[in-house]
Amino acid sequence: MSFHHAMRGTPEADWLTALEDRPPPAFELQPGTRLLVVVAAHPDDETLGAGGLIAHAHGRGIPVEVLVLSDGEASHPDSPTRTPEELAEIRRREVAHAVHALAPDVRPRQPGLPDGRLAEHVDSATSLLREIVGDVGVGAVLAAPWEGDRHPDHEAAAQAAERVARETGALLLEYPVWAWHWGRPQDLPWDRLVALPLTEADHAAKRTALARHRSQVEPLSDEPGDELLLSADMLGHFDRGTEVFVDPAGDATRPVLERLHRRSADPWAVGASAYEHDKRAATLDALPAGRTFEHVLDAGCSIGALTAELAARAHRVTALDLSETAVAAAQRRLAGLAHVDVRTARLPQDWPDGRFDLVVVSEIAYFLSPEELDGLADRARAALAPGGLVLVCSWRHEVDGWPWPDGQAAHAHLVAALGLEPTLERAERDYRLTVLEER
Repeated sequence: MSFHHAMRGTPEADWLTALEDRPPPAFELQPGTRLLVVVAAHPDDETLGAGGLIAHAHGRGIPVEVLVLSDGEASHPDSPTRTPEELAEIRRREVAHAVHALAPDVRPRQPGLPDGRLAEHVDSATSLLREIVGDVGVGAVLAAPWEGDRHPDHEAAAQAAERVARETGALLLEYPVWAWHWGRPQDLPWDRLVALPLTEADHAAKRTALARHRSQVEPLSDEPGDELLLSADMLGHFDRGTEVFVDPAGDATRPVLERLHRRSADPWAVGASAYEHDKRAATLDALPAGRTFEHVLDAGCSIGALTAELAARAHRVTALDLSETAVAAAQRRLAGLAHVDVRTARLPQDWPDGRFDLVVVSEIAYFLSPEELDGLADRARAALAPGGLVLVCSWRHEVDGWPWPDGQAAHAHLVAALGLEPTLERAERDYRLTVLEER
């Protein structure tokens, strides 16, 4: 189906009714998000489809990059007052001003690929996008036009984003633009839609940004060929309190740690890393020699490497992890140990019942907010048997995208919140290990 901007589109009231009848699940940028990259085929796509997302990420301190593939010089092919070169210059300025309204310290990247012929330059777009994402990988979120938007340039931009997401493990979100105009509710993949609720500040920033695309939201002149491109009816689709995205892989609501384990069978290299081997040996050495524990809690077991070694020192072990994929891997590893129970849990909310004489919190403190660490400390202290121990081990360096600037700060916060008696302190170049006792 072809379409034209001047054709009568689907009324916004129809879309609002459909969205009310089948509200897409809400999502937000997960902890661990280190970079948002928004890809636009033309200036204004980034604001129409993902302006609220850009403002949302910027407001949370998440780095933002905006890649605008073409300069939009073909928007008014019959203009009697502007040449394509003049339109390109106008639209380059407009998108810079619009992005500034959404994220004041961000300047869009504008490689100037040919408007209307992006399908011939998918490889170039992919290379540009790959360079921006770099080694951020699973910590990156890519937002690009929806591949089903029925605009060849939008399809090309989506193809480039899909390639890079597949290569790097970045989360891919696709935003419809023209589909709101030509489409009907049955044309969207409802089982793959998610919605980002916009704050008042996000919404206001998006409105300001849209107004800065003057060549699109106002006529260039009164002359034929300089007509308005984005009518009030069309703009109404982008003035909602949410932004709707297609989530092709169903990953938008999954924690970053789950996506990390889905991408790699051993994301921390626990089997091969000298650091991991040394840290596990130090953890076991920190426990009282010869003591066998009645019930151990391994709070953050990943694929179960440390859990297996703790199991040799305990009558019973409960091991938890947020990632369902990690839990499944740990269950396979520990299948022969009847005294080990591995389950999915989000801490501190899903703290297990029971009393523990050893609680191990290894390499998870920096994934949790200060409030979550306080809650974990309260639950650990309440569940600790007399004479029980809490062992905290943490990476000491920077942890991009998580609630703490580095692991050492999270470690210190948790140790203080526990309020127990330290009995051992070990500080290595890369990790810190503290053992505390209930007395």
